[in-house]
Amino acid sequence: MDTADGNLAPRRGWWSRNWKWVVPVGCLGMLASCGCFVAVFFGAIFGTMTNTGAAKEAVTLAMSDSEVQATLGTKIDTGFPMGSVKTMNGDTRVDMSISMDGDKADGTLRVKATNKGDGWNYSVLQVEVPGRPPIDLRDRTGGGSPRELAPPTPDAPPAQDVPPTDEDFPPANEGEQEQEGGSDINL
Repeated sequence: MDTADGNLAPRRGWWSRNWKWVVPVGCLGMLASCGCFVAVFFGAIFGTMTNTGAAKEAVTLAMSDSEVQATLGTKIDTGFPMGSVKTMNGDTRVDMSISMDGDKADGTLRVKATNKGDGWNYSVLQVEVPGRPPIDLRDRTGGGSPRELAPPTPDAPPAQDVPPTDEDFPPANEGEQEQEGGSDINL
């Protein structure tokens, strides 16, 4: 039996005609979707870490400090912050390191700070450069100079407004939510 076009073979289906381009495009599409998800996830974490008030303030203080500029140079680029931001019951604790690449030398900005709603109180705010003593920036914040944070002498009255320690932020048990919407960001 002949058909009108003279071909006796049945016509192949859509999949059998197009599978050679559908499979690679589908696989690449799924890989691209996963890559976009990872990029958005890390972008959100990076944005949260760099937009923390303590990180912004610390970088601004370090980059405008004359001793830091004399050591690292005037053109300073900052890297990705590494560390943690913990919030519990309205108190925020930041512990992070930010790389600083200057035209003269490279260093690391170390930041440990707490905020109870009244501004950042820095227990550590310094730029560390290999081969040099750390450049302490705490006296430039109004959050306490090294002398104020040193142990008191026997005659001195007890210190007021002591920054919280690790004991003030107990770790949450596995499977247990922190109270009042607390959050942690660790890198």
